[in-house]
Amino acid sequence: MSSRDNQFSAAPSAAGYLYQARLALFLSIPYVNSGAEVEVSVERLDDVSFEKEGTPIELLQTKHHIDRVASLTDASPDIWKTLRVWAEAAADDPSLPSRAKLMLVTTGEAPEGSAASLLRPRQSYGPGTKRNPKLAKEILTTIAETSDNKSLKLAFSAFLALSDAMRSSLLSAIEVVDRQPLLNDLGEELEHSLRLVAPTGKAALAREMLEGWWWPRICEVLMANPPDPIPISALEAKLDDIRELLKRDAIIADFEYAEPSDIEIAEYDGFRFVKQLHVIGLGGNRLRFAKRDYYRAFVQRSKWTREHVVLDEELERFEQRLVEEWEPRFAAMCDAHAEGEIDDTKLKQDAQEIYYWVETEARLPFRSITAKFLNVGSYHILANDLRVGWHKDFMVLCAEESQDG
Repeated sequence: MSSRDNQFSAAPSAAGYLYQARLALFLSIPYVNSGAEVEVSVERLDDVSFEKEGTPIELLQTKHHIDRVASLTDASPDIWKTLRVWAEAAADDPSLPSRAKLMLVTTGEAPEGSAASLLRPRQSYGPGTKRNPKLAKEILTTIAETSDNKSLKLAFSAFLALSDAMRSSLLSAIEVVDRQPLLNDLGEELEHSLRLVAPTGKAALAREMLEGWWWPRICEVLMANPPDPIPISALEAKLDDIRELLKRDAIIADFEYAEPSDIEIAEYDGFRFVKQLHVIGLGGNRLRFAKRDYYRAFVQRSKWTREHVVLDEELERFEQRLVEEWEPRFAAMCDAHAEGEIDDTKLKQDAQEIYYWVETEARLPFRSITAKFLNVGSYHILANDLRVGWHKDFMVLCAEESQDG
């Protein structure tokens, strides 16, 4: 039995909660730089809600269906469970429909002619069709009065408990936004919405940076009871940071001049990149410099990755360039020693020349950075993985000489 078929699987519910959080971020983007002091919340006043000066201006119910099987028929649970929530809220606060937009956002589809199809936003109708809350009210009232669906009895009662005028007011405030993207497709929509923030071709990076900030914020606000709102101004500030970072195409090299401790230096003694230098006869200060560059590059790259400043793919492409610059030099050295009697001294000298090139000339850019520590340190990271080497037989000589695996 597949996990999808497992009736006890919590995946659909989990996807639904993640959808709420991601949708909240997506729907917050239009408020950015609007001048309105708006706050967004998840599971505070509704599934997702927007408030201004403490007053709700948008309340959203979300319905996420992994297989898009839901259909918003007139008797569908999605419709009536939503109507129950808002009917009971309107009964407690009759002014709610007049001051807040009520949106049902769903991945399901409203059949044409259904009540839900008559409540779509005005701009979603083509020529010859239009939004019609009055007819939707008549359809839904008939369903509530005649249906024998016991599971929706409380929803029918809540709707019918409203006066006819209040039902009209409630449905006039409701917008049904159907056929919306699934959870995983919402990422692409988010990238599209960020196209004005990110330079060409970097919308995916902007989204990753934004969501890297967003998800910890969501976790933090959900730990409060009730959940705290997130000011749109905080989102604006983060987008400004991302915009500046991507505009300059810059990253900060925090560890360019960092000095590892003697203990950290000593811990590298068993690493393959150190062994690689030993076998070509390097030691002394050049060995210490190598350990320092390894340390600086390793902690810098880890920080960039941890803070989502760079993508794994960017580092992979950078390493690939380093490898491809090393390959012809190493191949030429191997060709020079392919025939004849092995001269170990000459072999080490030639290997040292390749490493000397790394120390003094190899300065490939990572975005705008060509710093020595990043190039040399990254070469040592590659040497530690035996993806590059200095001695002709480094794979044999160093493969079993490691402490870190």
